[in-house]
Amino acid sequence: MLDFSKLSQEKEIIVPILNNSFQYHFKKYRIQSEDGWFLVKTKNNDSKILEPAYNFSNEYDIVKGFTYNNKIIFHNFDVAKRKWKFDLCKDLNFNSSQTFSAIEAVVWEDKNIYFLKPDYTNYKIFELKNSFDSEISISEIKGITPELRTLFLFHTIERDNFREMERQIKAKEEHKKMMESIPYRLKVTFEAAGAKMTNYSLSGKRIVVDWHMPNSEYTYNSIIDVNTFKIVEAGYCLSGGDKRLNITSMVKTAEEFEDRGVIHITRET
Repeated sequence: MLDFSKLSQEKEIIVPILNNSFQYHFKKYRIQSEDGWFLVKTKNNDSKILEPAYNFSNEYDIVKGFTYNNKIIFHNFDVAKRKWKFDLCKDLNFNSSQTFSAIEAVVWEDKNIYFLKPDYTNYKIFELKNSFDSEISISEIKGITPELRTLFLFHTIERDNFREMERQIKAKEEHKKMMESIPYRLKVTFEAAGAKMTNYSLSGKRIVVDWHMPNSEYTYNSIIDVNTFKIVEAGYCLSGGDKRLNITSMVKTAEEFEDRGVIHITRET
């Protein structure tokens, strides 16, 4: 006969508390606490924190792996898939090790993984980390498992992505600074419109520009306001509508006029 009195007995247990809750023997408890391992006292539906916990019993499954930021790449992909139906990488709660470290963690009954401690028995990862830091190929290192190769690859991709992001930021900053230069700004603006600037000169507050479009027989000579980059004279007949255009609309209109065969050059280069 089932002894129901045992279910209501007071217990002291070590549990991982995450988002103000924990699970023990498939029963969920709500408790106000920061995230981490704690010794708690439970009775019926009530629970109380006694103190932070630093030791852990082996009641639950221990899994080894490697840190990729706050994720774990499993030491053995096949075991993780077969035993827990995990993919090669999963979130690691309570992580306190730097990325690219060997660690031990606990697979709790809620299917979450909680950091337990560093795994100092894995020496191969130090050799791998040194190659990563020195940007040396690992092709000559013996005993590199698929899991370690994945760890190395993930970190290499992340580093490359970060460097590319830095390069793009630097390029944008340089572009912004160079856009203050009239020649560079003209060049970029004409290229964005689908044309090429071949020459320019300044005359007071006006810029005189020679430009042409790919596969066009015409070279245009236009006058542009130096402050607004609005068109003063397009260099081809617009029936007085020059000042309504900017560089982009001037190029696109010239392209349309050429396609229709109605272009009439009014300024010579």
